[in-house]
Amino acid sequence: MGIERMHSPKYWLIRAEEFHTKADSCEQVQARATLRQVAKNYEAIAQRAQQILAATERDQRRRMQRLAQE
Repeated sequence: MGIERMHSPKYWLIRAEEFHTKADSCEQVQARATLRQVAKNYEAIAQRAQQILAATERDQRRRMQRLAQE
């Protein structure tokens, strides 16, 4: 999957918040723990998406600089 098809970090953070909210309203201990883990996983995906985005932007800047030097 290319960067153009990747969900933004914000998308994953919103999903994480949704699961935090669901966990907060859940009465069952095990279900609440599972929902919190899902939220943490979404936060990790958001962080990774941000890293990919930053690396892609950095690579594009370098490419543009090289083209400008030619």
